[in-house]
Amino acid sequence: MIEIEIKAKIKDKNDALTKIKSLGAAYSHSEEQEDIYFNAPDKDYRETDEALRIRLIPTQDGIKKILTYKGPKIDSKSKTRKEIEVEIDDLDKMTDILIALGFKPSAIVSKVRRIFYYNEYTITLDKLEKIGYFMEIECVSDDEEDIEQIRDNIMELFKKMDITNGFERRSYLELLEL
Repeated sequence: MIEIEIKAKIKDKNDALTKIKSLGAAYSHSEEQEDIYFNAPDKDYRETDEALRIRLIPTQDGIKKILTYKGPKIDSKSKTRKEIEVEIDDLDKMTDILIALGFKPSAIVSKVRRIFYYNEYTITLDKLEKIGYFMEIECVSDDEEDIEQIRDNIMELFKKMDITNGFERRSYLELLEL
């Protein structure tokens, strides 16, 4: 699966919410997310532009846990990259496996995310301590030939909401490490 994603820094949360709603996006839900990042024993993911994380999302039934690998960015205009995710049952055992294989926990990123859907696109408004609000628009595809068209469509959605600057290719982890 390829995740095509573009993110922009948002100055005014309420203005961003109004723009998302004016687009016709449907609100889904809000959630707190805590991402535990790991670095590989044989390479530095900061240098290879990869990521390995376990995402924790509190739910009514407990905590949802998702192991995610993100490959290097594919293009120079967006955060498009290969993404592989699997839900896991036991955080402690998965962490023990990763550590036994030589992976080291490297950082924790926490955010509050509001999730909206517009056609095949997911729009999120994220709040992170220290760095503020960001809007992300993403779409997933199994076909690399779709990337450019999807990326252009995402930029059109930003334009419809009158968001024309503040675009950011760095991950939240990279922004927090500045």
